[in-house]
Amino acid sequence: MINIFIANLDWAITSDDLKQTFGTFGAVTYAHVVYDRVTKRSMGFGYVEMEDSDAGINAIKALNGVEVNGRAIDVKVASPKDNRPKKTKTK
Repeated sequence: MINIFIANLDWAITSDDLKQTFGTFGAVTYAHVVYDRVTKRSMGFGYVEMEDSDAGINAIKALNGVEVNGRAIDVKVASPKDNRPKKTKTK
């Protein structure tokens, strides 16, 4: 199982679009575009989880830097939540 992070997504991209795109490389168990809670607008990034790690790596290699709707997407293995820097609240 591999969890993939996708950044620089066009605002119109949906979770179904991600599932369909990554599904061409293998079985997708989860696909999600992250939306702002207040505005309900895409935040420009999302996650895909694939059953087969090799298929996920192939998808990352094939899709990283590819232009989708005029934007070059950034595709990489997602880091576990424990390894991410802590968010600091600003006033």
